[in-house]
Amino acid sequence: MTALYDQWQAARQLRQSEVVNRRDQVSTDLGRWQADRLTHAVQLRQDLDQLMADLRANTALWLAQTTADREAAILPRQQARQAYVEQLQADTEVLLANYQADRQINAAEVRQQLEYDCQVLQNTVSDLRLEIAQELRQVQQQVADIQAQTAVDRAGYRQQQAMVRAELLPQLTAYVEDLQVQVQATLKDLTTVRQQAAVLNQEQRQSDRQALADSVDAMFDELGTFRHQLQAQRAQLSHLVWGGNAAVQPAAAPITRPAATRPAVTSAPARTAATSKPAPKAVAKPAPSKPALAKTAPAKAEATKVPPARTAAAARSMPVATATAPVALAAVAVAPPPAPEPPSLEEVVYNYLHLAQGARLSEIETELGINRFQAVDTLKSLIQKDLVVKQDRTYLVQEEAVL
Repeated sequence: MTALYDQWQAARQLRQSEVVNRRDQVSTDLGRWQADRLTHAVQLRQDLDQLMADLRANTALWLAQTTADREAAILPRQQARQAYVEQLQADTEVLLANYQADRQINAAEVRQQLEYDCQVLQNTVSDLRLEIAQELRQVQQQVADIQAQTAVDRAGYRQQQAMVRAELLPQLTAYVEDLQVQVQATLKDLTTVRQQAAVLNQEQRQSDRQALADSVDAMFDELGTFRHQLQAQRAQLSHLVWGGNAAVQPAAAPITRPAATRPAVTSAPARTAATSKPAPKAVAKPAPSKPALAKTAPAKAEATKVPPARTAAAARSMPVATATAPVALAAVAVAPPPAPEPPSLEEVVYNYLHLAQGARLSEIETELGINRFQAVDTLKSLIQKDLVVKQDRTYLVQEEAVL
């Protein structure tokens, strides 16, 4: 261990001595390089100063020589420029004199040519005036002949037209009368067919509605039976789980069918010569069982009122029923109406669709002055109550959509 330490110590001293020697050598080299650099810099500065002195002397000499040469060349150049200007002025005066003489000659020739052309044009114009005057007299003569012939032809045409009118007037009168009779008969037949179709459609709708009501009642009866069975099973399970001390559950209320209020179906009377207002008849509806679906008795009386009469164009497009056609509608006696209440938004929208025979959502918003949410909610409620249907983005009253 001691030998290893001695070896390491000897190696350490050797390395330290090498580092010292190397540092001394580097210092010596740096000093020598610095002295060489200073000597070289002094030599370069001296060379540059000598070069600048020589350059200044050569530049001064060249400038002096150039100035002397320019001063010596100024006078000959001035004399040559003066001679050139005088020669140019003389040539310009000669050229202008030649141009002026040629211009005068050309002007005289052009003036003579223009005078000759003017004379030729004047003669030509005189000849054309004579020809135009002769042709104008001929045209006037032809116009007079044509006017005379036209007067004769018009007299003949008027006489022929009077004869044709006298021959065709009785035939046209008879044809118009026959056509009016045929149109009246066709209109009567169409009215009869339309009334019969309206009665058949009304009866078909009522029978379908009655069948739907019967099926809904049967479904509610089945639902009530099923509910009673579930209550019995619940009581049995409670008895099995809790024993005889189980609380007796109260009997559930019987299930009743909720009925939504629907506007009364109206039928327009026959159109006669004197226009009369339609006589509305109300359809009996079952009493509602939930306050959220229907109003009270006075409100129901207001809801079962017939919507306002349509316009003349709407009345013409509705099916017409005569006094002799069978109408399967039963009048319902209602209590005397109380004080008038403002109509609900559903009634306003329904009446508008009934009068307008259908409208789009934007039209409903614009005409009634309501926003998009009110219109959408009201239309959804009317669609759920089967009062309004939607066809091709157009909302229609249920009866009009069926017709």
